[in-house]
Amino acid sequence: MSRRAPVILLFSVLLLVVLGFVMQLSTAGYSMETRADSWAALRKHTVFCVAGLLGGTVLMRMDYRHWIRFAKPVYWLSIVLLLLCFAPVIGKDINGASRWIGYGDLKIQPSEPARLGVIMALAAFCTVHGQRRLSFLHGYVLPLLLLALPVALIALEVDLGAAVLLFAAGSAVLFLAGSRLIYLIGSAAIGITILAAAITLIPNRVGRVTAFVQLWKESPADSKEAARFAQFNFQQEQGLIALGSGGLAGRGLGDGRQKRFYLPYCHTDFVFPVVGEELGILGTIGTVSLFAAIAIAGLGIASTAADRFGALLAGGLVLLIVFQAAINIGVTTACLPNKGMPLPFVSYGGSNLCSCLLAVGALLSIHRQARPAELVPEPVLGRPRLTATL
Repeated sequence: MSRRAPVILLFSVLLLVVLGFVMQLSTAGYSMETRADSWAALRKHTVFCVAGLLGGTVLMRMDYRHWIRFAKPVYWLSIVLLLLCFAPVIGKDINGASRWIGYGDLKIQPSEPARLGVIMALAAFCTVHGQRRLSFLHGYVLPLLLLALPVALIALEVDLGAAVLLFAAGSAVLFLAGSRLIYLIGSAAIGITILAAAITLIPNRVGRVTAFVQLWKESPADSKEAARFAQFNFQQEQGLIALGSGGLAGRGLGDGRQKRFYLPYCHTDFVFPVVGEELGILGTIGTVSLFAAIAIAGLGIASTAADRFGALLAGGLVLLIVFQAAINIGVTTACLPNKGMPLPFVSYGGSNLCSCLLAVGALLSIHRQARPAELVPEPVLGRPRLTATL
C-alpha cells in the first residue's frame, strides 16, 4: 500500500480537479454569482488552481521534517490572518459574515490556509511533547487551548461549519497522538454544548436547524411559518430534486435543469447535486469513491511516515479534506442542516482549492521521506494498534 498510496492520491485528486473544471464550465453561466461574467469566474478558478498546483509541487519537493521549526510562527501568522477579517478596510463583511480579507475584487478566506497552519502546529506540539501525551496538561489542556483559539476566531466570523471542521480534524490529531479517550470525549461534549449555544444566539442558524427538522415533515398550517421554512430549505430541496432526476447515468453534461436558476449556488456549495443530475448515480458514487481513495491513501502515507511529526501532520491534513467533503455531501443530500461549505477540488472557491492542493503537496512530501513499515523501529503514532492498520 505504501508504494501505491501516492499514485492513488494523485490520481484521485487530479480526477476531482478535472471534474471541478467540467462542472464549472457547466454551471458558471447559471450561478447567481457568476452568470454576469462566467468566463471571468472560470479564469479566476484556473488561476487559483495553477497557484495551488505550483505551491503543492514546491511543498512536495521540500523535506517536511524541517517544517517543525516553523510551526510556531506559522500558527501565529494564522491567528493574525484570522484577526484581519475584523479589521476595517481589509476585512470584508458579506451577508453578515466576516470571513474574507482583500482589496477590490480580490478576496481570500483566511480560515482556509489557517486550518493548515493550525494542524501543522498541533502536530508539532504533540511531537515535541509526545512522551507526556497521557498527562492532563500536555496531553489535553495545552493542545486544546492551541486548537480553541483559531476555532473561536473562525466561529466569531460566523462560520460555524469551518469551526466544527477544524475542531474535528484537530481532535483527530490528538486521538492519533495518543491522548486519553476520556479527555477527547469530554472535549467533544464541551464542543457540542458550545456549538448548540452559539446556534441559539444566531437567529439565522436557529432558522436553518428548525427548517431542517421540518424538511421531512408536512408544511405547517401557518402560511408565514411555511414560507420561512421554504426559504431556508429551498437549496436543499432543489438539490434533492437534482439528485433524484439524474437516474443511473444522468441527463448528460450540460443538460441539467435544476442549475438553471433553481440552485443559486450550483457552482460552489451545491455542485454535488449537479454532478448527480448530469452524471447520475454513477457520477455521485464515483465522486464519493475518489474521496474514499484519498482517505485510504492519505492514512496509508501517515502510517509509513518517517517520524511522529509526519504521521500526525499527514493524518490531520487528509482528515481535514475528507471531513470537509463529508460535510458538503451531507448538506447537499439533506442529511445535515444547510451550511455553506465547498466540495474539495470540485467547487468554485480559490482559497479552498489552493489550500487543498497545498495539503496534497505536503502529503506527498511526507511520503517521499517515508520508510518501509518493517524498517520503522517503533510506532510513529501514539496509538500502536493503529499503526499497522492505517
